[in-house]
Amino acid sequence: MTIVAITTAAAGKEDDLRVAQEKLVQETVKESGCLRYELHQSLEDRRVLVFVESWESEEHWKAHMQGAPIKLFHASGASNLIQDFSLFRMNLVANGVPA
Repeated sequence: MTIVAITTAAAGKEDDLRVAQEKLVQETVKESGCLRYELHQSLEDRRVLVFVESWESEEHWKAHMQGAPIKLFHASGASNLIQDFSLFRMNLVANGVPA
């Protein structure tokens, strides 16, 4: 299962949000079922930060969403740095890996 989560930082808060999200990555990659947990920042708009995640199963992802790293992220106030948020649960339909 792949997740794409797109955050837009509040104006002037992109650096603070990025630091908080980098901490989230450091902890999340240790979680059971986490295959990939990457944070990307837009080159056109530094306020846009995108998580690309892969999980062994939907159950592993759901456990992550209720787990300690997410709870700590919210408890730290980091979610207040986000102006906009979108999350997409994705299925792979074509693999673009060269043969």
